[in-house]
Amino acid sequence: MPSRSPRRVLAVAVLGIICMMHATARASNVAEFPDNGSEQMARGGAWVARASDPLAVAFNPAGLAGQESGLTLQSNLIFHRTCFTRIRAASDKSLDLSVLPDGTYPRACRDIEPNLNPQIAGAIRLGDRVTLGFAAIGPSAAGNVTWPDFVGPGLDPSPNRFLLNRQRGIVLHPQIGVGAKVTDRLSVGASLMWGIAALRLSNTSIALNTDGQGTNNDVRANLQVRDDFVPGFTVGGLLAATDQVDIGVWYKWSDAIRAKGDVGTAANYYTKNVAQGNESGVKYGDTIFPDCGTGNPADVQSSPCGTGNNATVKIPIPMEAKLGIRFHKPRFVGGGAGSAVVAPPSGGEAAAPAAEKPARARRGRDPMRDDVFDVELDLTWANDSALDALQVRFPADPKGSGDGILPVSGIPGVIPPNGDVPKNYRDVVGARAGGDFNVLPDRLAFRAGSFFETAAGDPKVQNIDIAASWRLGLAVGGTYRVRRTDTSALDIMIGYGHIFVGTQENKGPDGIPALAGSPCNPVATVNGNNCPDGRPKYRTNWPVNLGTITNSINVFNLGATYRF
Repeated sequence: MPSRSPRRVLAVAVLGIICMMHATARASNVAEFPDNGSEQMARGGAWVARASDPLAVAFNPAGLAGQESGLTLQSNLIFHRTCFTRIRAASDKSLDLSVLPDGTYPRACRDIEPNLNPQIAGAIRLGDRVTLGFAAIGPSAAGNVTWPDFVGPGLDPSPNRFLLNRQRGIVLHPQIGVGAKVTDRLSVGASLMWGIAALRLSNTSIALNTDGQGTNNDVRANLQVRDDFVPGFTVGGLLAATDQVDIGVWYKWSDAIRAKGDVGTAANYYTKNVAQGNESGVKYGDTIFPDCGTGNPADVQSSPCGTGNNATVKIPIPMEAKLGIRFHKPRFVGGGAGSAVVAPPSGGEAAAPAAEKPARARRGRDPMRDDVFDVELDLTWANDSALDALQVRFPADPKGSGDGILPVSGIPGVIPPNGDVPKNYRDVVGARAGGDFNVLPDRLAFRAGSFFETAAGDPKVQNIDIAASWRLGLAVGGTYRVRRTDTSALDIMIGYGHIFVGTQENKGPDGIPALAGSPCNPVATVNGNNCPDGRPKYRTNWPVNLGTITNSINVFNLGATYRF
């Protein structure tokens, strides 16, 4: 067995990499799909009752107990395509020459960017019953998003601009966990998370809330916010009910992302000159400057934006739970989830009695070595109804009029004090099924899996930022093991998955209105948050999310795990 000194070195190395590691920005839960990790993704996410590599610290920390010490480095490569065919609302009185005769806009699709989502985790076995785990992992979701600013041969403003232009940044969940055997058949575990979020989001608003305005009335906004501490935890359990049946449970809770920052604005952006690369006529501003970047003498004197940090963003993160049942056929007697079996060497000769091979008997649970095959079914639940809105707020009139007070460079409008993006999600339930077949014991395994999750989204408030319809996934993968010694091995893993997403459609008349820089249409002087007709202030009289949204996702994974 390796000495404890290399394990201490591994622990320090893992912690160091966690501190340096970055991950691509993503949303969470309803935006995720099963799951980070090669085994996890290629089994359709059916892994909570298997939990057999160091990523168990995130997906079921009880699975750490009985594992061999190890370090895993993996990465998903995600290709996510979203297209939006917008329909002009009947109440839309803006002047937009890009509308086609049938009332639709030119179809817009986000760039198909390869998004890298790395995962690193380590397990340090402290004895026969206790194992520590470390991990740094981002949400399992498509990452950076780039939509076109202009579309079609006429270089018209993109019809998606009021919903989303860009999404960038990092969301990372470093965590530390422990798994322990309560009995030979029952293990429990828990992990603590400290999330980090630094987000850059961009969309477009209308400068003045009036009818008959052209696209040069639009203002492009870039929101930059961060939250350096998002606490959370997971707990899990793993029971070897029989020598062939394992039962796993898992629960995750996280605080909301509560980020602060500022917004940059670009007025006169959607013009032919900008489409052709000439931005000389664009008026830029930013709430990081005391005068909000307007340069107006009155604003310079009054400093409406102060010292910055004018934007506050709150994103609730729904809690989740899983229940998994795994059937496996042990290659040798006593191959239950909590046991340490006596396995043959990689050459395939017969197993030796435990008394003759005491070192081997102490080796941890390893399904690739111990089992002929396994299959697992997981049931999942996510409390996505907690995510009713992505909350975006700016300073308002302290006298309670509900009016915005931050000016925008280049226009007479202001930054709306309430820029919330409604979600109105429903809770999501799902089923995951997958398994492994060990073609060559302790050397080569193939796996496959599938999952289905119900729709979270409400068509009335559909959006292009998250694929919130039903999702069906199919995946395959495999592991090739290079055994270095009797107690150490290198696993090389690959996986591929395709995710089908249901079409989202909203034909109106209700939907999400665009943000605007003046309170009401028609103009009215009124205190409070609503206009005389009951509509919220700083919102257009027409929705901008009507139409059809389609999504498709492809995921590749390559990884390696060193066990010792």
